[in-house]
Amino acid sequence: MEVSHIHIQKLKKIVEESAMHPLKTTKDFENLHWQMQKRIHDTVSISTIKRLWGYIDSYETIREETLDVLCRFIGFPDYHTFVADYCKIDSEQTSHRIVSSTLSINELQISDCLVIEWNPNRRLLLNYNGNGIFEVIDAQNSKIEVGDTFHCTRFTMNQPLYIDNLIHAEMPPSLFVIGKKGGLTKIEKIKS
Repeated sequence: MEVSHIHIQKLKKIVEESAMHPLKTTKDFENLHWQMQKRIHDTVSISTIKRLWGYIDSYETIREETLDVLCRFIGFPDYHTFVADYCKIDSEQTSHRIVSSTLSINELQISDCLVIEWNPNRRLLLNYNGNGIFEVIDAQNSKIEVGDTFHCTRFTMNQPLYIDNLIHAEMPPSLFVIGKKGGLTKIEKIKS
């Protein structure tokens, strides 16, 4: 299989985003190994991950099985699908006006609940705590989990959702994007 350096760089970047931490130390690589085992019940050896990231001397070739496991970790079935679906070069405009329906926090009251969905088959049920802060009260197929909190001021259909100050597990507060490919497919306010 021919492997593109550009595709590998994109894959590594998304793996780091999914792990919610850059991979720079032995502890970072061990943490990724543990997250892979927990999320997909499969993994790549720590030394292989270190080689791929250039932390230790690398082999000249990368096994397809290694790339498939990393792609499953970020939600793709395999490396070929990742390249076909994510790495294709488009000729899209770099900026445009958004005309999709939008829900602003100005339309919410404290304790309102909100359902958001995005592909593939991801769903969050959120409780609005005020001041742009949301708490996750139910999560399906998402890296974000019940009890996580984040700040957001606007939800827009068919657009990615950029959130800040995500408090997740024992990770430091971070920025996060939901629905990077295709955006939100559902936004529904539920009065409590």
